[in-house]
Amino acid sequence: MNYLKHSLLLVFLVLGASLSAQSIVGLSTDWSDSFAEWTIYTESEDTTGELRIKWPLDQDWSEWVFFLGDNIGHIKMTWKDNPNQWNLRCQGEVITIRTVWKDDPTRWRITDNTHSYTVVSKWRNLPYEWKLQETKWGDWEIYMSNEPDPRDWEVYDNLSDEVSLPIKMAMLFITVYHSTPKF
Repeated sequence: MNYLKHSLLLVFLVLGASLSAQSIVGLSTDWSDSFAEWTIYTESEDTTGELRIKWPLDQDWSEWVFFLGDNIGHIKMTWKDNPNQWNLRCQGEVITIRTVWKDDPTRWRITDNTHSYTVVSKWRNLPYEWKLQETKWGDWEIYMSNEPDPRDWEVYDNLSDEVSLPIKMAMLFITVYHSTPKF
């Protein structure tokens, strides 16, 4: 009986570790002439996701949805006319994404009300490359595969397992959103 409990515990630990270790490695637009639909790539070729505007017929860029594995998330501008603050909801978490300084889209603070993360653009006038400012969580960077073409992005994710998928999606979304045209 003890052997069975230990075996089940080991199986759950291995499965949990493999799910939490899944890293996003990049994303690309689905169409060459639109930034409203994206494919998200992970380490596993079997798992891809998508990020897209919620209301494509209205061309409403203030609400987005994403699907990645078994996860579904919603991203919404807190105030429709103010892109300084967004909320992301996924896995029962609510993540707040806001500019560090009002109307400065090159520095973003992302929080789950327990931990705070700051994502910054490497250059203030060129949004080609972004990184996580705090190194205590590990390293995270996102950059255009072919500067200055914003249709393809690569992600370097060496974050600790403490950083949740909703936080990673918040970092991914806000950097790409503020680095691409809205059409």
